[in-house]
Amino acid sequence: MPVALPPPSETAAPAGERLVSVEVVVPSGVFWAGEARSVTVPAASGTLGILPRHQPVAASLTAGRVRLRTPDRPTAELRIGGGFLVVDQDEVTILADDATWVPAR
Repeated sequence: MPVALPPPSETAAPAGERLVSVEVVVPSGVFWAGEARSVTVPAASGTLGILPRHQPVAASLTAGRVRLRTPDRPTAELRIGGGFLVVDQDEVTILADDATWVPAR
């Protein structure tokens, strides 16, 4: 069962804004799925930022923070224990060993 983001702020995406579809999957199932303006992940080769129209890529992920800039909030963060990332045609799939939400600061 997907885990919900903390309550959103009052901002929303402008009409026609291009977004990426994101799915964070852990061994027990889908942790979170939704749309984002950008995604930042801790790749084994360094921090990797994903924006709409990003080239297809597959990467190993290390333990660290995933930052999701969603249409309804500035940034949501989750901590993963490592995993794998696949980006293809504005679809981002994060296969994580585990995931937990990081409280907003």
